[in-house]
Amino acid sequence: MLILVTGVPGVGKTSIIKEGIKYIKYNFNILSLGDIILDIAKKNYNINNRDEIRKKLSIKDQLNLQMEAMKYVKDIEKNENIILDTHLVIESYAGFVPGIIRTFADILRPNGIVVITSDPDKIFLRRLKDMEIRGRDIENLKRIEIQQNLTIYFTTVFMFEYHTVVEIINNEEGLLDISSKKFAEFINKLIGNE
Repeated sequence: MLILVTGVPGVGKTSIIKEGIKYIKYNFNILSLGDIILDIAKKNYNINNRDEIRKKLSIKDQLNLQMEAMKYVKDIEKNENIILDTHLVIESYAGFVPGIIRTFADILRPNGIVVITSDPDKIFLRRLKDMEIRGRDIENLKRIEIQQNLTIYFTTVFMFEYHTVVEIINNEEGLLDISSKKFAEFINKLIGNE
């Protein structure tokens, strides 16, 4: 089983996954597509962080990195359930680009997608903190809202094309435990119905 967990940078995906795994009744391998891609980029393109991937590499090189990562994920899925922390929409130097193009979606065919959302103001504040820790860029509130809406829209393609079950969870400030339990409940129900 493959579950994608997605949302804009700073929404709290990774925190919800780390907290939510405690409540999931089944074994899952948690992977970060960004980490997988970064590892490949470091080896092949002398890249130091995720933001450099979108700033320094051509779209073609980014797609090649993603293809390698998709194959890696599918190899692991043969033997394990996977929660894949990823982005469906990425803001590149040229504008918004898909995090998973159709070719990659055809490979992955996830059973479920969890979209984590939050108030753009809260995301903006989290990104301010991340700017120092992870070297992230800061965008304006409208761009955050647009990217969040595009992410939700993108999941409809998976629903219609691959019969993927989608859940949207709002990560409200100070309510990580509630959001994490909703996340786990969705996965427990989904895998229980397979």
